[in-house]
Amino acid sequence: MDFELLKSNWALLVAVGIGLIIVLVVLLQLIRRSAWGQLRETRRTLAEARQDEARTLRAIEKAERIARRLHEQAETTKPRHVQEAKEVLEDARMLAKIANDKVLVAENHVRRVIHEEYPPVKQERLRKKYLPEQAPDKRPFSF
Repeated sequence: MDFELLKSNWALLVAVGIGLIIVLVVLLQLIRRSAWGQLRETRRTLAEARQDEARTLRAIEKAERIARRLHEQAETTKPRHVQEAKEVLEDARMLAKIANDKVLVAENHVRRVIHEEYPPVKQERLRKKYLPEQAPDKRPFSF
């Protein structure tokens, strides 16, 4: 390209650049609003909710270990520490209940998107794929 050509058509080049940006934004919006985009977004939300639930379950296990240890050492531990451990355990259990409710809501959102956006032929297959009846056992195989 010649410098004179760029100098005389600079407005056209700027308009083409802006047009490409607008086309890109519109394409991204269309992808997000498509059935596949909605399902991907709700699956991401479901995965985050399941991670939060797993995190709260680990917090419960930790709080139970601490409470059990303090209860076993009750003779040498201040009663205030034992009471605080019980309160932490209770709080962790309540947070786990809330996290479980978030998982249920996210699963229902995935079901809704599958039901509303996909034909009946694909719905059962998608439900089996993205909403398994039980969480897979991640422990290693052993006899």
